[in-house]
Amino acid sequence: MQTAKSFLPEESHKQYKYLHRQACQEEIIRRAYLKMRKGKTHRAEIQYIDEHLDEEIEKMRLVIVNTKPPGVPVEHPELAFRPSHKQPRLVFEGGKWRKIYMPPAYEQWVHHIIIAVLEPIITRSSYGLSCGSMPKRGSSRGKKAIERWIRENPKQSRYFAKCDIRHFYDSIRLEILMRELRVHIKDEWFLYLIELCLSDFNRGVPLGYYISQWLANYLLEPMDRMIVEELGAGIFCRYADDLVIIGPNKKKLHALLRSIRMMLGRRFRLKLKRTYTVAKFDYVKRGRRIGRDIDFMGFRFFRDRTTIRKAIMCAATRKATQIAARVSAGAAVYRKHAAAILSYMGWFEATASYGCYLRWIKPKVKIKTMKRIISKLQRRANEHDRMESGAVRVCA
Repeated sequence: MQTAKSFLPEESHKQYKYLHRQACQEEIIRRAYLKMRKGKTHRAEIQYIDEHLDEEIEKMRLVIVNTKPPGVPVEHPELAFRPSHKQPRLVFEGGKWRKIYMPPAYEQWVHHIIIAVLEPIITRSSYGLSCGSMPKRGSSRGKKAIERWIRENPKQSRYFAKCDIRHFYDSIRLEILMRELRVHIKDEWFLYLIELCLSDFNRGVPLGYYISQWLANYLLEPMDRMIVEELGAGIFCRYADDLVIIGPNKKKLHALLRSIRMMLGRRFRLKLKRTYTVAKFDYVKRGRRIGRDIDFMGFRFFRDRTTIRKAIMCAATRKATQIAARVSAGAAVYRKHAAAILSYMGWFEATASYGCYLRWIKPKVKIKTMKRIISKLQRRANEHDRMESGAVRVCA
């Protein structure tokens, strides 16, 4: 039987040094660039770097080498990294407006270098069901763990608690984040590079920065450990700042939420939203369904099945209607529409929602046609990449 403790790594007091030296290695810089350039090859600045790759890698190495805290002598202080001031772009997503910051390519490159060094450290110490923003830690991982638990342990999954942190990304304080990083990272030069990237934001880490989600996950690792150690029998899953805890005892769940609220306030100066939920989990008694389902990560978990959230179903139906309207008018289907409907198909295939697909999606859209469109455009893009950036791939 897998409990929450099964997904908790062994507590380690390991300290990490010489990370700035790693960030200066050509192999790290090259690998970070190849990851950063994906999906951006149409941009002029990326095309320029591709044409002068070895020269730009050496320039970036000198930038990292000469970026050190004040008072530390460097050979070329004029080459030190200086983040630019950026204006946010408002994006309506998930029912709310969000401020998204879009740093230029060279700053994104620095962010990817930082994460290339931090990734093995964060993934090694993070809780196994801390999902989102990390490789192989998507929503499907959390979904499978929750389904397995509620199917195999009905007596241990009678109740659930669901909550999230209020304005999480906007409320993270830079000095607290750097304090938590210093617990395990003993390299002030590397920490200065991280702090410099976030220096425009005393409070809050910016959405749109590649480093933001990684650092936010790292910040909540002590909370994850505290929850698992106090939970006892049960399962706990976190998706960014959304938490779901399943257990056999309602009073213990309330007590656990009080402990979470106190820890977040005292250690991180964060708050839980007041709209938390502690409720009896769905079950059937004498032919009548009692309790509530768990609405989490876009899924709705019931005792005997998992479906998708109503908002996602409506969005998929609207997209199918848009595609059908263009096809009936004799117009070409946009690539983003074809990609979107194929993405929605992943939700239908992973849940017990096939009946909705048959009723609302299949009469309007031919999935095979959408796949052919994406395949054809992908072949063109790959051919373009081979012609325009062959040197990058050879060097890699």
